[in-house]
Amino acid sequence: MAKKPVYVSKQGGTINCYKGDTGWLFRVCCDHLSLYCNDLASAKVQLDRLEKFKRQSLKITVNAIRKEGLAFRKLIEASAAPYIEEQSYLKPINND
Repeated sequence: MAKKPVYVSKQGGTINCYKGDTGWLFRVCCDHLSLYCNDLASAKVQLDRLEKFKRQSLKITVNAIRKEGLAFRKLIEASAAPYIEEQSYLKPINND
């Protein structure tokens, strides 16, 4: 069993190599995703695909947060508006 990764990408994904009963087995890991391949070339291709998927899903997540964040802010502001107007008759006391 290998203790050090065979390959580490710039994005932090790794490929580890293990000796199995029938030959070498390559484990591809990227964040919480992992899979196994029979050779190093296919492991590298799969790592590139996982990292590309990670970048695409991050962009989708950020856009969804922005969109939902604006809707949530409008909802909070609309909900708070009656209470803000209710408190507007109170003026700060000047101790001059």
